[in-house]
Amino acid sequence: MGRTVAVFSSVMLLLASSASPQTRALNQALPAELAAGKRIFDAQCAWCHGTGGSGGSGPNLQRTSLRHASSDASLVRIVRTGIPGTEMPNLAISLTDRMAWQTAAYVRSLARAAHEPTAGDPRRGGAIYDQSACGACHVVRGEGGVVGPDLTAIGAVRGPAYLRQSLIEPAAAHPPGYLVARATSSDGKAIRGILVNEDVFWILLRDASGVVHTLEKADALTIAREPDATLMPSYASRLASSEVEDLVAYLTTLRGER
Repeated sequence: MGRTVAVFSSVMLLLASSASPQTRALNQALPAELAAGKRIFDAQCAWCHGTGGSGGSGPNLQRTSLRHASSDASLVRIVRTGIPGTEMPNLAISLTDRMAWQTAAYVRSLARAAHEPTAGDPRRGGAIYDQSACGACHVVRGEGGVVGPDLTAIGAVRGPAYLRQSLIEPAAAHPPGYLVARATSSDGKAIRGILVNEDVFWILLRDASGVVHTLEKADALTIAREPDATLMPSYASRLASSEVEDLVAYLTTLRGER
């Protein structure tokens, strides 16, 4: 009797693993399927979303709720075909339906992963944020400057490793939409800032003080784009390592609550 039950269980397990993945919920993925999904994620997704989905230039995926993926079907679809109008690419050419399902199952499992602990003190970090005048460039809960990204929900979409790097090596981690350019006139006067808009005749640059300059393109104006640059200063030498950790701890608490 015991052997019969064991054989029956093995057969059922085999049938479950060989069945079309799309017929099962993502949380029913078997260990082998999660392992396969992790391999795909590490090769295709980690360069944006960070190791273990902890966040990079793409959002932190170690969350129970994903903004664009409210259902299993939508998550599988996004993994395979991306999100139009965003940095999330279409991978339909390189991922089969099964591979997309396995990857989505792994992503869903990340909500159960242990989040990277932060050694800093959020309260001290909040004070450092104010003392360092970060609000001159960044908005938190509707208050602050417009030169840098809105940080109101940064802790919900970026992990500690990304936040730490953005403070120490900002040029390595700055987000898309903040391309730096320099416009120099024939008399040598230069304006350097974030590229706000550009067409055939005009270019708009927002300088470090937040002022937007509207410049007419002409033979007398030279425009140099700096794709590897940022207006964000490095805090590697401005803050002690413990202060950086405090600031990271504070930023992780910013999760969109108002």
